[in-house]
Amino acid sequence: MKRSLTIGRVAGIPIRLHWSFFLLALLVLASPNGTTGSVALADAIWLIVLFASVTLHELAHSLLARRLGLKVRDIVLLPIGGVSQIEAIDISPAIETKVAAVGPLASIVIGVVLLGAALATGASIWPPALYGGSWLTRVGWLNLLLAGFNLLPALPMDGGRVLRSLLARGHSKLRATQVASVVAFVLGAAMIGYGLKKDYFLVIIGVFVAIGAASEWNSARFQASLTGLTVGAYMHSDATTVPAGVAASEVAAWLAHFPGRALPVVDETGRYQGIVDGGNLAGHIPGLAVGQLADRQAPLLAPEMPLYPHAARAFEQSKRRQLAVVSGGRVVGVLYLQPVATALMQARQQTARLGWS
Repeated sequence: MKRSLTIGRVAGIPIRLHWSFFLLALLVLASPNGTTGSVALADAIWLIVLFASVTLHELAHSLLARRLGLKVRDIVLLPIGGVSQIEAIDISPAIETKVAAVGPLASIVIGVVLLGAALATGASIWPPALYGGSWLTRVGWLNLLLAGFNLLPALPMDGGRVLRSLLARGHSKLRATQVASVVAFVLGAAMIGYGLKKDYFLVIIGVFVAIGAASEWNSARFQASLTGLTVGAYMHSDATTVPAGVAASEVAAWLAHFPGRALPVVDETGRYQGIVDGGNLAGHIPGLAVGQLADRQAPLLAPEMPLYPHAARAFEQSKRRQLAVVSGGRVVGVLYLQPVATALMQARQQTARLGWS
């Protein structure tokens, strides 16, 4: 997520603070209750404890997702909670249920353990309290509240994801997301209406739920519009290659006549070694072989690979405009960025025209 600050890593997973988190910290510390140093310190500690609990909740999601074979990009902490950014395509309903449910389950376990520890030390655990009494009691109830809130059946919260995964067992993912998003909008509107009368913080949460539901719905429609589009259908199937030992000057002269073209570089057996374009060869030292200047770090694509998000992400990460397509170690074509960008733009335009059908 853009505009976030990395504050650490747990099990190799980056933990980031979104910039808006600092606005929350300023609001808390600048509130009328924070006029004395001791109160401000207590508020700061409470804020740290809150987001430590959120981080543990999100780590439960991320660690299970990784164990199930999904790629976890990072965890981003926001003023209204956290987000585990998990990269997955066509995640099965069973896996989505497990990954979504494990976060609240972790919070429940933490809450019960802390309340049990509070009882063992003689502290009172009833009535529930977040701002007074034993810290064990307060943090215990905080985690139970966190679990309960996340179990609301409203996307993008965990309960909404569980609802969608259950609906997807009998319907398409697009239809399941549509129904779950409608439920989220209704709950978000209810939060906003009630919050305007009782608590403005509920208004913020309601707006977050509504925006998150719209984002999930738009993302599902976008992915549905790209279903079936593969690298093989959009690649330039001319498998012209250049041996690694050819002089770079010869290749540069050829590429100068074909702006934007790229050539996969192969070894003497014809196996892929890298890719070169005019930019790779610009200012080359005379006498160098093209294999010495080839981009060997460029991602490889396969013909059956989905255009989105696999190929699109490969272009984004490599900063290249051309990538080689390889099957069985042999080059079968080159995929250029322009047709991919066009396909994505057309999909977004189609998504914008779709309604709640």
